[in-house]
Amino acid sequence: MKYAIVSSIVTVSCLMGQTSFAEATKLRGEIFCFPAKDVPKLIRKLSEVKPERRDVVDVQLAPRFIIKDEGTWPERFYLFEDDVEVADLPFSRETGAVPNFLEATSANPKSDICIEDPTRADRPEDDEGLYFEMGLSPFFKTSTGTHSFADLKKAAKDGKKFYKTMLPGWAALLMPDADYFAIRMIDPSIIPKAFAQTVEGEAALTTEVVKDMWIVSLDDLEALNASKLIVRGGDYNLQPVPSPKNLVRFGWGDATDEE
Repeated sequence: MKYAIVSSIVTVSCLMGQTSFAEATKLRGEIFCFPAKDVPKLIRKLSEVKPERRDVVDVQLAPRFIIKDEGTWPERFYLFEDDVEVADLPFSRETGAVPNFLEATSANPKSDICIEDPTRADRPEDDEGLYFEMGLSPFFKTSTGTHSFADLKKAAKDGKKFYKTMLPGWAALLMPDADYFAIRMIDPSIIPKAFAQTVEGEAALTTEVVKDMWIVSLDDLEALNASKLIVRGGDYNLQPVPSPKNLVRFGWGDATDEE
């Protein structure tokens, strides 16, 4: 649980989120806790991102649990400080949403975030069967199926700014360019198709798969002198990300080429 939440908080669910903060062999236990202090820091940093960086991509903070292993919801979620429970964190057992998470952690920055989840007690810390996401990824504000090249180019620059803002100082210096675009389908069973709009018509783009992301390159679009990226297949989110090579380097699953 710590692994899942910390990866969401510290690494923006897309960059360095799969580098464990503890040995993979360490088990989570029935009750698992870790410091809440990073949450208010990130909220404060995000508030400092200028409006002109938010016109194409933006983050939408919406803390929620996601069950990826078809298992059960945790029994409890709460804040604990000095051997005393200081706040309950109720969540929806339909959507996983935790409506008071941001307010509670900001009011209690010295507390620990704790989850009681006995069904996954004997799993490694880095197990993602139960995942918690903050909503820190900079997604395109529209997902209508077409995205202009000008918006893509700006999103790459602004997306990198968001990532650098949320990373520690030393890590921000190492942040690679976010000049690739991850198509993340709302229905993960659907395989999207990506095309470049050129003067000669639509040209199919090669996508590279990294976990649940279907990734296209800004360079490929530029090489085709494309005016637009076209996405087909269903509802999706689009997110500027580093290259698949960098995503895999930081442990975000295995990449495979797809047409």
